[in-house]
Amino acid sequence: MEKQAADQYMLDYNKKLFGFALSKTRSMEAAEELASQIALEVYAALLKRDNIANPNSYIYRIAQNVYARSVDAACKKTSLSVHMTEIPAKGDFTEELAQSEAYIHLRREIAYLSKVQREIIIRHYFDRMKLDDIARELAIPLGTVKWHMYEAKHSLKEGMINMRQTGSLGLKPVRFCSMGHSGSAGHLGDTSDFLKKRLTQNIAYAAYHEPKTVNEIAEELAVSPLFVEDEVAILEEYGFMDRLPGNKYRTEIFITEPDREIGKKMHEIYNHYAGLLCTHYVPDVIEAMRDIDKADIYIPDNDMNLLFWAAITYSIGNKLQIKNVDHKRFSVKRKDGGDYIAFATLEADFESEVDEERYRVCGDMRRGSDKYPVMAWQLNTYYDSRELDWQSNRSADFEYVYEYLSGSLSKEPSQVDKYRRLCDKGYIQLYNGQEQVNLIVTRAEGGREYSSRLFELLPEPSEVVVRIGEELDKEIYELNKSRYPKHMQQLFQAFSSNCMSDNNMRSRVLEQLVQSGVLTEPSERHKSGLNTIVFSDILPQA
Repeated sequence: MEKQAADQYMLDYNKKLFGFALSKTRSMEAAEELASQIALEVYAALLKRDNIANPNSYIYRIAQNVYARSVDAACKKTSLSVHMTEIPAKGDFTEELAQSEAYIHLRREIAYLSKVQREIIIRHYFDRMKLDDIARELAIPLGTVKWHMYEAKHSLKEGMINMRQTGSLGLKPVRFCSMGHSGSAGHLGDTSDFLKKRLTQNIAYAAYHEPKTVNEIAEELAVSPLFVEDEVAILEEYGFMDRLPGNKYRTEIFITEPDREIGKKMHEIYNHYAGLLCTHYVPDVIEAMRDIDKADIYIPDNDMNLLFWAAITYSIGNKLQIKNVDHKRFSVKRKDGGDYIAFATLEADFESEVDEERYRVCGDMRRGSDKYPVMAWQLNTYYDSRELDWQSNRSADFEYVYEYLSGSLSKEPSQVDKYRRLCDKGYIQLYNGQEQVNLIVTRAEGGREYSSRLFELLPEPSEVVVRIGEELDKEIYELNKSRYPKHMQQLFQAFSSNCMSDNNMRSRVLEQLVQSGVLTEPSERHKSGLNTIVFSDILPQA
C-alpha cells in the first residue's frame, strides 16, 4: 500500500485504536501505551499489503493480537513482593490468588498511598522498573524515589497489620435534598451542578465539621482513595474545598443539617413574627400601593391583588434589610466566573411535622440587560406555577419582553422563537381574543430598579418593626448557632441578620395573608407572572 494511503488509514483509525485500548486496560496511561503498540504494527502491516478487502476486520485482528501478546507478557513475570507480602505470578494469576484475602488487602492498602508513592510501588513491583528509570520517568531525584519507596513500604506494613475502620458515612451515606447559591453563578452552574453525584456530596460532608486528608475521607466513606482524590481536586479547584496544612481539606459550603426539634421551633418563631409583620408593616405597603399613579404602572387586568402580592414580597425583601451586612466578603470567586456563597441542606432521616414544600422559595432573582433599559425582579414561591429553578429565569426573557413592549418583536420566522418563549413562559397570553402582557411593569428611568415610583412609595420600617426584627435575629441565631462548625460561624451570623426580610419570613407572611383573606390566591393564568416586577421605561398599552 502507498504511504499516503496508509497515513490516511492511521488518521481515520487513531481514535478507534485508542478506544479499543482503553476498553481493554481501563487506564489512560496503559491505553496510550497499548494504542501506540497497536498503531505501530497496523502501520507496518498496511505498508506491506495491497487490496485489503475488509480494512475494519483486518485492523481489528491486528489490535487483538497485539493486546493478547501484551497480556501474555504481563503474566510471565515471576513474582512480586511488597515488603512483607509475597505474591507469586508465574504462568497465570489464578482466581484463588486474585480473591485471596492478603492480595485484596494489599491492593486496598496500595490505593491508600499518596499518588506518587502509588506510582513508584506499581512501577517497581508490578512493572519491574528500576528505581533510576522510575526517577527519570517521574522527573524526580533518585534519592526522592528511594525515600518514597521507604515510606510507602512502611505504610503498607502498618496497613497490612491494622484493620481500617469504616466511618459512619460508609454505613449511612447522606444526601443533599437542596443546593443553591447566593451571588452570581458561573457558566458551569452552581452548587447543584458540581455536587450532582452522591459520592461528591458525601466527600464534601465528610470534611465539613473537621478537616480531613484524602485518605481520611476515603476511610470515612469506606471507598478507595482513588475515587476520592479526583473529586477533591475538582472541589478544591472550584472553591468548594480549601486545602489546609498537612494535606487536609475543609469544605467551604454552608451545609444545614436537619433537626426535628429545631425545625419545629423555627417554624413557630417565624409564624409568630410573620403575624407581627402582617399587623405592623403589610398594611402600610398595601396603602402605599393604593396611592400609586396608574400612569406609572401596568397591572394585568388592573388586578390590585396581583400588585399587593408582588409589592409585599418585594418590599419585605428590600426595605426590611435594616442591618448593613456585607455578604460579598464571604463570596468565593470561582474558576468558571462564578462569585457566590455555596449552600446545601441534608435530607432528613425523619418525617418532618412541617410541610417544607409550602415554604420553599427561590430568589430574589434579578435579571438586567446590557442592550435595553429594562430590569426584572422575581421570587418563586409555592403559589406560582414556575419551577423553583434560577436557571430557567433568563435575562434574555426580559429583553424579549422589552422588544415586545417597544413593538420590535414580531411573529416573523427570524423572531418566532423569542415570541414562543414568552408565550411558553406565560409572560404573554391570549385572553378574550386579545394578547396581553401577564407581568407587572412599572415605569423606571433607564430601567433602573431604584429610580421607579413603585420603589419610592414602599414604606420604610417603623421603630416597632425595627425592634421586632432585632428580636427575631437574636432568637434565630441563639437557636441555630450550635448547628454549624467554627469556620462557618461568621457566615451564619451574617445569614441570621435581617431575618425579617428572608424567604422563611416571606413565605409565611404570604400564607397568613391568604388565610386571612388579605390576599387572594391568583387564578391559574396569572400564576406564571406572580411575584414578578419589570422595571422599564416603556409600559404595555392598556
